Amino acid sequence: MREAGYAALLRRAAPLLLGPSAAERMAAVERHADRLAHRNRLARELHDSIGHTLTAATIQAAVASNLVDSDPQRARRAMDSIEQASRTALEDLDHVLGVLREGDAPREPRYTLADLGALLERVRHAGTTVEAVVTGEPDRVPAAVSREAYRIVQEGLTNAMRHPGPVSVRISAAAHRLDVELTNPIADDALTAGRRGGRGLAGIAERVHVLRGEVTAGPVTDDTGRYWRLAAWLPLRSTP
Repeated sequence: MREAGYAALLRRAAPLLLGPSAAERMAAVERHADRLAHRNRLARELHDSIGHTLTAATIQAAVASNLVDSDPQRARRAMDSIEQASRTALEDLDHVLGVLREGDAPREPRYTLADLGALLERVRHAGTTVEAVVTGEPDRVPAAVSREAYRIVQEGLTNAMRHPGPVSVRISAAAHRLDVELTNPIADDALTAGRRGGRGLAGIAERVHVLRGEVTAGPVTDDTGRYWRLAAWLPLRSTP
């Protein structure tokens, strides 16, 4: 009986004496990696949304300040655009904070290519000329790809708005891939003053690579001048 009691005591104490098993340690590492990946994704969402809104609001505030006396109606439109963009950013901020609060599980951000028109209008209201051409059937793009494509366009527009000149947006949804391209004219000094590798381009690269696509970003020169070109393609079907 005494031996049986010792054996039972050792079985109960074994987990404390031996520590977690290899399988338990691996499961803990995977849970930690999942949490980090989730937080990194939320950080990208917040950066793209708030960064875009602050850039647009800064430009619109300058427009409103310059026109408040000479063209109060246009200045009022600029301030209305600031309000609208700020509301959108607050929704994104509320989503991210909700995810970070213990026990909350709000929905994923809902912005997709279906919301592209509203995004382009906000940029135009900020005073930037945008020419957009969409071909194919973007409404049939898988939701995960459509969300990432929206954020890529948003970040590309945020960068382009910092430089004078029109922006060209090209989106093509084919059977097996989605292509996104943004171009805008730049001055030579913009390459060092305004393109010093912030987190925006790194975030775009992360989004594209997660979906097993490809992205390039950099200056290009043709007969008409010097441009900044952001181009990404995303597969629409899983690859082995």
